[in-house]
Amino acid sequence: MTNIKLLGRDAINKIAAGEVIERPASVVKELVENSIDAGATKILVEVAEGGKGLIRVTDDGSGMDREDALLAFERHATSKIREADDLERISTLGFRGEALSSIASVAETVELVTKLRSGGIDAVGTMVRVEGGRVVDVRDVGAPAGTSIEVRGLFKNVPARRKYLKSGRAELAKIVEVVTSYAVIHHQVSFELFSGEKTIFKSVRSESWNDPLLRIFGREVARNLVPIEGEGRNVSVAGAAGRENVTRSSPDWIMTYVNGRFVRSRSLTRAVSEAYRTLIPTGRHPIAVVSLRIDPSQVDVNVHPAKMEVRFLREDEVVAMVTDSIRLSLSQAGVVASAAPVAKPLQPTVLGTPVEGTEAEEMGGGYSPIPGGSVSSEGSDLQRTLPLASGRSRFALELAAEPLPGGLRVLGQALQLYIVAEGPEGLVLVDQHAAAERIRYEILSKKYASDTISQELIEPVTLELSPKEVVLLEEWGSTLAEMGFDVQPFGKNAYTVRSVPAIGWRLDSPGAVHDVLMDLFALGKVGTEATAKEEILKLLACRGSIKAGHEMGWKEMHDLLRALSSCASPRTCPHGRPTAVTLSPAELEKIFGRR
Repeated sequence: MTNIKLLGRDAINKIAAGEVIERPASVVKELVENSIDAGATKILVEVAEGGKGLIRVTDDGSGMDREDALLAFERHATSKIREADDLERISTLGFRGEALSSIASVAETVELVTKLRSGGIDAVGTMVRVEGGRVVDVRDVGAPAGTSIEVRGLFKNVPARRKYLKSGRAELAKIVEVVTSYAVIHHQVSFELFSGEKTIFKSVRSESWNDPLLRIFGREVARNLVPIEGEGRNVSVAGAAGRENVTRSSPDWIMTYVNGRFVRSRSLTRAVSEAYRTLIPTGRHPIAVVSLRIDPSQVDVNVHPAKMEVRFLREDEVVAMVTDSIRLSLSQAGVVASAAPVAKPLQPTVLGTPVEGTEAEEMGGGYSPIPGGSVSSEGSDLQRTLPLASGRSRFALELAAEPLPGGLRVLGQALQLYIVAEGPEGLVLVDQHAAAERIRYEILSKKYASDTISQELIEPVTLELSPKEVVLLEEWGSTLAEMGFDVQPFGKNAYTVRSVPAIGWRLDSPGAVHDVLMDLFALGKVGTEATAKEEILKLLACRGSIKAGHEMGWKEMHDLLRALSSCASPRTCPHGRPTAVTLSPAELEKIFGRR
């Protein structure tokens, strides 16, 4: 008796659909690509419940006749290619013939209404209704030229997949990303995204991508974009690159396209980042739009059913050309490359001056252990190298200061990462970031518990957010308010920030506030649960703590260790990493072969 069985058609379709349709945004992507391939000049996307309840994509493209409308729901039925060799010269966004079949197999109902644009005024439209993956109704209907596809109850018949979907707002944010990405590269098409009773995004047909870029990035970023172009063997590059003064804390605003297809390409993202390597600080990412036109035989777009990944035949050449093109454009725009900058430490609210009130008591001393630009470098206050030399500043400090808890004696700083100290149990290495993060986390936890975490800004900060970020802001609204943010609408996609969490350094610029918000949004989950708030406090503590590369003064090192010793859990940072490691005399002797 054999144990191997042939799967039924329903199971096969659902398994295959799982590769193509991961979430509501996948449905929108497939349907929008079909609309573009059909020559649409106008595309309307309507969603409800973040696409889980309803997705409707309507276009004014070429449309289909009755026979094609029915065939469109069959697996691997497509008008884009005819034979295997066509995969080497793909010029359309769709080509696998899986979209409608996959969508229909995982949705409660799919209804297609279409009419040939070339059919004339006497032509009739066709309606096809599919329930549970099976065609249940086909009829002639009156309809405008083009196609409208309505998807309801996505993953209703695949509950295991549906329960892993995120909240409606989070899924809507992914849909916004898809629509805005295609609105940039296909600027000759007008796009509108409508959710509930609100238009989330709308662009107009234009000869260039200036209009969609302005609507997505905002006026401040758009005015700091410079055009890029380049030409190579079988490939050309065009796009726009941000100046060095407009950066982000993540690479999310690097948009890459290949032959009109929005893709996620590590090699292209790396090429863009390399162009900025000597222009922006470590940890910052540029804003850029890069569009490649390449001979289809030189790129494989059939890597994955979702068609988001590509492979280049001559990847090194493509990467080098993108990097060189961006560098040349930035140079011509007056952005001159220099030596790679050192990441600047975060500016503190206080440092090297007494901290008054509750915070001083919480830290266990009279000074803030959070670093910044006001550290005195007089004499040998900054310990730069090993071996460790004693100077007048250090000597005076050791005479005046109270002994450190646990009998520790600071020797200096190593690698701009660790405080080196000597204690009764041996040599102690303290991770300066982990230690500062633990201190800041416990301070923030107390402030949150006492409802004093909010810090009012001297002057309100105005932010311009992308459509996707607006959706995420609405998703996070109540949580942000609870964590100390006061963010109010200021017209269109602009918002005014009046207060922020007191994280230990000043959030007094649009860029700084934007970075913290984006880090919070990247957590991907919000709620009222204690665990969710704890994750937010961890992130804020990390944001406000000493970073690698910061040179610490003698007093700063002493204050950090003193504050750490007063923490409730001094041995680990909030994420569980050790704050300090001790090497005993026996371990040191073993390392050096003395025993």
